[in-house]
Amino acid sequence: MRKLLLILSALLVVTSILAWNVDKVYVGIKYSFRNFRTDGKLILVDPFSRRLALYDLENKRIEFSANQFGSFVIAVYDIQDGYLVVDRTSPSVSRLDKEWKTVKRVALPRRIQGAYFDGANLYVLLESGSLYIFDTELNQISTHNFSGSPAYLLVWKSRPFVTYLWNDNADIQFLGDTPREFGLTTPALLEGTYLVDTRGGQLLNLETGKIVKLKPYISSIAFDGNVYYVASQSVSTIYVVNEDKILRSFQVPYTPTTVKKVYDFIVILSAPYNKVMVTRDGSSLDVLETGDYPLEVFEISNGFAVYCSDSGEIWYYTVE
Repeated sequence: MRKLLLILSALLVVTSILAWNVDKVYVGIKYSFRNFRTDGKLILVDPFSRRLALYDLENKRIEFSANQFGSFVIAVYDIQDGYLVVDRTSPSVSRLDKEWKTVKRVALPRRIQGAYFDGANLYVLLESGSLYIFDTELNQISTHNFSGSPAYLLVWKSRPFVTYLWNDNADIQFLGDTPREFGLTTPALLEGTYLVDTRGGQLLNLETGKIVKLKPYISSIAFDGNVYYVASQSVSTIYVVNEDKILRSFQVPYTPTTVKKVYDFIVILSAPYNKVMVTRDGSSLDVLETGDYPLEVFEISNGFAVYCSDSGEIWYYTVE
């Protein structure tokens, strides 16, 4: 079946969209989470080797690097006069200045399950289900407790909520509300108004309460301001969704793990196959080589860049 899918999908790759210029830079940071700053800097942290790099995407250079950075850092957020750092296993949140020196540190009583920064408040969920809310100065605003053992912390329209996985009685719980059940399996991603049930292949519209049924193992979702692009690994398909309806879909030759709209291109990554796929509407497709385990796409001048986690590289794809 997979061979047939690859053959049929390869038939789409008959017209090259553009002549791509490909370049790569070794940044040396692997297995990183990513945080993109508005001034074009990329914060890369390898929590296993405890290394950090501040990388200038456009100028292709590392501006700052550090070793022995935290214990197991899971998030670094850029603020006006420094950075907020979330450390999972030495549970704490810290405020650093622009020189990366610690200004303030707040210890927490349990390991950190997740964190979210909305530009004004830092939300930190502990494994116990406790939620701490701080301002950018790390003054504690409030603390709350969710029922059960939530898996993910998300914020929708300034309202924090948590999700529960493989739970027959509860899928989500907004702060101050009781848990609610919608028939989801693993609600794990949020984009725009859609909460994504990755294993169940469903989208829950938090505005309307309606569910859009796709195919299982959704790996990624992106919103370009008009429509949503949703990648399903089980059928190697990209769905285009708007107003709780599937507008169209198209298959790709390699398992899609990330999808993003960049300019007028739909950029799709396949991490297990180390491929980048680019299309405008799904009718023709460019398949490009990349590094090991491509993880995230960033818009740059005249194209896009891809962070490859296992090879510690940034690959560049530009057009004349």
